[in-house]
Amino acid sequence: MNDQGYSFLEVLVSLLILLAGILAIIGYFPNVLKANDRAVVLSEAALLAQRKAEEIRRDGDSGQQLINEIKNLTVPTAPIVFPSNPTLAYRFCGVSLLDPMDDPGDPRDDPGVARVIVQYAEGYKRDVRILYELRFDE
Repeated sequence: MNDQGYSFLEVLVSLLILLAGILAIIGYFPNVLKANDRAVVLSEAALLAQRKAEEIRRDGDSGQQLINEIKNLTVPTAPIVFPSNPTLAYRFCGVSLLDPMDDPGDPRDDPGVARVIVQYAEGYKRDVRILYELRFDE
């Protein structure tokens, strides 16, 4: 038994364990930043979709002609860039672009429902996949 302290090997093993923990934390850090950025974009997309739906409800005529026209769209409109966030664009459609096949047990993919679809603006990212789809009615 040695009463003079820690051996070089014990210190080396301790430092290796500490280094492995630090490297693991550093390795997860970029993933955490990406997830945070994605959450911010999805929150912004949801907010802008809700605003656009409320604008359509507010500015539409009393006969809901505009909403009815959106409900009847089977092909989405061309993307329009949001003035308040030029990285995102919106479209309108009467069918789901996230789930185009109508499942009778799932009301989210029912056709004939007005939808605002939010995606990245074409000039911002080549990835134009749908970020958010909001169903809205009268």
